[in-house]
Amino acid sequence: MGRLLGIDFGLTRIGVAISDERKIIATALGSIKAKDKPLNALKNLLAKYSSIEAIIVGLPLLLNGKEGDMALHARTFAAVLENHFQVPVIFWDERLSSAQVERFLTECGVNRKKRAQISDEQSAALILQDYLNCHSKKN
Repeated sequence: MGRLLGIDFGLTRIGVAISDERKIIATALGSIKAKDKPLNALKNLLAKYSSIEAIIVGLPLLLNGKEGDMALHARTFAAVLENHFQVPVIFWDERLSSAQVERFLTECGVNRKKRAQISDEQSAALILQDYLNCHSKKN
């Protein structure tokens, strides 16, 4: 069995998460800078994991469900990922995921500096976990 990779795309940072092999739990792996050759950084981050089956990319839809500029950027990055890693890319609605993570971290007492450091990877984990939860109910 392979793992799923979760991506929270941003123009500054890209959050990364990975599932366990049974596809039950998502774990935050870290974030990479979007400007610093993100494919190489992602490849290095994933070096110890084998058999990625698919990549779940958060699609930042507007509140009305339509796609805005960020969705276009996410789709462009996803196409690069699909070509580079040769695995399917699945888009997942990530509306309000960053706000949900921010609220959770604030309620847990995480200071502003630390929140800025971990919010992208936690958003990726939330997106991936939401996908896993939805698909575990179907199986």
